[in-house]
Amino acid sequence: MKITFFIKPFIWLALICYGLFLPAKDLPVKPLLQIPHFDKMVHFGLFFVFSLLLFRPFKKLETRYLLWAPLSAILLSGFLESIQRTISATRSSNIYDFIANTSGILFSIVAFQFFISGKKWEKLF
Repeated sequence: MKITFFIKPFIWLALICYGLFLPAKDLPVKPLLQIPHFDKMVHFGLFFVFSLLLFRPFKKLETRYLLWAPLSAILLSGFLESIQRTISATRSSNIYDFIANTSGILFSIVAFQFFISGKKWEKLF
């Protein structure tokens, strides 16, 4: 069944949602996390990986995967950022979070195209 192609991205999306909707008081407080704009690096990384995990399923479906994987990731990113303040009373939406998400997604296009696509480790994604 073709939905099984998307198991890895769905699991990663569940982890993203958990992190985005976790109450602010439950977020860890560590010296490393006090680096200015560290949360933007986390957003970049989360959506970089999410987009990477979407390329292979869309490629297996024989679609324009370099368009549909990042586009769906950007749309989901925007949707999650917009509902973050609604679902969690202690969290807010932020345009800079969305920019970090989108940057990670766009960077994943380059990473997938040049370092993963057609290589033997592509099947890991």
